[in-house]
Amino acid sequence: MHRFYGVGVGPGEPELMTLKAFRVLKEADIIFAPRAKTKSGSLAREIVERVLEERKEFFELEFPMIKDEEELRRRYRASAELILEKINEGKRTAYLTLGDPLLYSTYIYLLNALVEIDPRLTIETIPGVAAYSALAARFGFSLAEKDERVCICPVPEDLDLLRRVLEENDTVVVMKVAKRLSEVMDLIREMDLLDRTVFGSSVGLSGERLVDGTRGEPFALSEREGYLSTIIVRKGKR
Repeated sequence: MHRFYGVGVGPGEPELMTLKAFRVLKEADIIFAPRAKTKSGSLAREIVERVLEERKEFFELEFPMIKDEEELRRRYRASAELILEKINEGKRTAYLTLGDPLLYSTYIYLLNALVEIDPRLTIETIPGVAAYSALAARFGFSLAEKDERVCICPVPEDLDLLRRVLEENDTVVVMKVAKRLSEVMDLIREMDLLDRTVFGSSVGLSGERLVDGTRGEPFALSEREGYLSTIIVRKGKR
């Protein structure tokens, strides 16, 4: 019983969850889900509730979008202590993450806190479909062929770094775009790469927005579409 599951639920479309993820969540007694302080509910929870037939006990853990490492460490430790409390009560426990748990996820920090508090805990991480995989699949957009190089990166503070990444790699997956969307698209336009670019926001969710630059579709995007967005630039042929 002394086991914890980290479950990737994919980018948004419930059918993209793996069979293993679905089984673990069906068997769980309590499911923890992350929620940003600025949001009214957990998006990961909403995805799961669309496919689970029976009602589950959910507990949403609020994580603030701050850079204070000490405060974040305190928050993650408090969450880990709560989860371990439920596990020690004999509860089958799972924690949800959007996309894949080990790619730009709050789960990574929670995992570290759990191991720090209880090194004996058995942890099983169930991978999920990443947003860029779902986006590429929607367009039949090849991420890489033969010996092409792929770089997955967040938007850096200095966009000159992103320029170099775009220059030095065959395919670049840009994540964690948020409020920098217009700046990133301006850079891609300046580098004459719009016709090698696809964009997706809230892929598989309500409010989904997709743009295929390889077909000449215009990138008329608003700032709000930077949230949960992914940009893929591939300089090689499709």
